Amino acid sequence: MASEHLERQDYLILERNYRCRYGEIDIIACNKEYLVFCEVKTRSEQHKLHPSLSVTQSKVKRIRELAGMYLMKNENEKRQPRFDVISIVLNEKQEGLIEHLENAF
Repeated sequence: MASEHLERQDYLILERNYRCRYGEIDIIACNKEYLVFCEVKTRSEQHKLHPSLSVTQSKVKRIRELAGMYLMKNENEKRQPRFDVISIVLNEKQEGLIEHLENAF
């Protein structure tokens, strides 16, 4: 759902579930201006907390480190990096309400 949302917003998906030995970035995408490292959080509507609230400071630190490793491996990448969070709240029919927080951290 998150990838489809980004594609509808004219982003090109470069990586899904980018992994290295230190962790994972859910989505790496780009548009003309930005290289976006995106954390995706999904919850049911019965869950009391908004999905984005589960992005902790330790998770932010890890994603930034992983993004640095990605950029070292892709040294020709010249777009401005940006860190986004996509929250998906699922209803009983598994339909999702998507919120895209750009430049979240």
